[in-house]
Amino acid sequence: MKRNIKTLEDALTYQLQGLLFMEKRVKDEFSICSSQITSREVKQEIQKYIDSAESKLLKLERVFNYLLREPAARKNQIVNGMLEETHHLLEYANNDQLKDILMISCVQSINAYKIASYKTAYRFAVELELDTPSELLNEIIQWELQTKAALDSLSMEEFNRSNKVLK
Repeated sequence: MKRNIKTLEDALTYQLQGLLFMEKRVKDEFSICSSQITSREVKQEIQKYIDSAESKLLKLERVFNYLLREPAARKNQIVNGMLEETHHLLEYANNDQLKDILMISCVQSINAYKIASYKTAYRFAVELELDTPSELLNEIIQWELQTKAALDSLSMEEFNRSNKVLK
């Protein structure tokens, strides 16, 4: 977005651009990181998250079309930093079980940030009385919340399984 944010619709568009970037970047980076994961369950959950990015991107494009705005991604330094941290942690982790746990933790952090960002966009759309974009964003929020629940459960399972090895 090259112009100033003057309206709530401009703010919504800016938020959506950041979300578009996040989905594309997370999909690419998690695909790379998942090759270092050994736990079948962790790998499957991360793959589900990667696969869901396509559906989210389609919904975001529909929101842009509804707003009559061109879908363009903008960089998000927070997500870039989180992904950099993910690569760093995986590179320096001493064993496979620790890598699995750290990967879950990194995905949880990014998931939490995405939930907050999607909720912000949703509130903007609701305030603007944009029913279709609100519904689309709410669907994505529900997917993100499902991922959060799955990761929370998986995190506990992996930590309990690996706890003896990590001490």
